[in-house]
Amino acid sequence: MKNLMLKQKGITFIGLCFVLAFIAIVVLFVLRAFPLYNEKFQITAAINSVVSRPDAPELSETDVRKYFMRNIQITNIERFTDQNIKDHVEIIKSKKKGEPKLLHVHYEARNKLFSDLNLLLVFDKTAPLRGSITGE
Repeated sequence: MKNLMLKQKGITFIGLCFVLAFIAIVVLFVLRAFPLYNEKFQITAAINSVVSRPDAPELSETDVRKYFMRNIQITNIERFTDQNIKDHVEIIKSKKKGEPKLLHVHYEARNKLFSDLNLLLVFDKTAPLRGSITGE
């Protein structure tokens, strides 16, 4: 038994196959999930760009959508078009006096992982249209 332990060195072929299969699965997942994750951050940046405009509280719903689309077109996201923007971007008026309007963006994005398996991103974010405060 002692001689057998001294002769064993390295990893077996089956062990190497398991390690390579695990790495391949992780790489596949990352390659399929990264576009959705990246899109989420670009949409969030577009929302922040619109709500931080100095004139954000006075913007109409059409203007908010226009500025949002302008920011999205810079990032090359093709999910939002002039035809479907009303379905995904809306302005919620405050019920209490003195509170700002809210910009609400919601949509679902899917990316095929493997065969019948899909990754699903459910994006639902609301941000107040306060505008930037002078001095910040």
